[in-house]
Amino acid sequence: MKKIVFYGSGNISQALISGLLSAGYKKNLIEFIDRNKINSGKTKKLGATKNNLKTIDTKSIIFLGVKPKDAMNAYAEICAAVKKPKIVSLVAGIKSNKYLSESNGVELIRAMPNTSSQFNKGITAICNCNANKTTFNQVSSIFKKVGTTIDITKENKIDDFTGLIGSGPAYFFYLLKVYEKRILKLCDGDKSKKDTIICNLLEGVSHSINDNSNLDELIASVASKKGTTEAGLKSFKSSKLSQNFEKGIAAAIKRAKDISVEF
Repeated sequence: MKKIVFYGSGNISQALISGLLSAGYKKNLIEFIDRNKINSGKTKKLGATKNNLKTIDTKSIIFLGVKPKDAMNAYAEICAAVKKPKIVSLVAGIKSNKYLSESNGVELIRAMPNTSSQFNKGITAICNCNANKTTFNQVSSIFKKVGTTIDITKENKIDDFTGLIGSGPAYFFYLLKVYEKRILKLCDGDKSKKDTIICNLLEGVSHSINDNSNLDELIASVASKKGTTEAGLKSFKSSKLSQNFEKGIAAAIKRAKDISVEF
């Protein structure tokens, strides 16, 4: 196992750390650097060790997990402190040519995981910008411990992945809020029962998809003619739910592309 360092320990870094530890990654091989006291406290509780750039092992793989506005300063700090660093950028929107124009003495990989990595159900897009094959395979192996990976050969597709999969969990949570409200009423305010119902519903849907990937057939298996499901689906269609959902995803992808211009 390689020693890894998270520069920035926000939500996505915490999700990866949690998933890696539950997958058996050794605690003494996971370090982090973060000035934020709240993030530092949460990450320490997970089991990672706080470090600083002055004492970092130069053989470590460094995961850059900061906000886009802070990415270039953080990148410059890493390059100034570590000789020929191996950097995995988890930052949305910032393209490899921007990083490499600042310093090209770097092995750079871009990756876009999602927060489901904490449950070892993550999906991570990985784009090898200029790293050697060994480094790329090591990074790919790390992400495979927390879920599945998709190799991206054209870097611009990372933006599509960011808006579609990276942001994906939040879309489902947003839709579930409507469901949650209704189910809570059905359960007379019993939150525990509400949570069990939602989890069982989602797990059932997941198993159904694994058994049959044809979504139209799965919908038809539930929706009987002139029944309750059909009534609900007709209402969704008349309100153009699918088109509006598509617009939301498109807006997220556009935002990912815009970030690279802003920063």
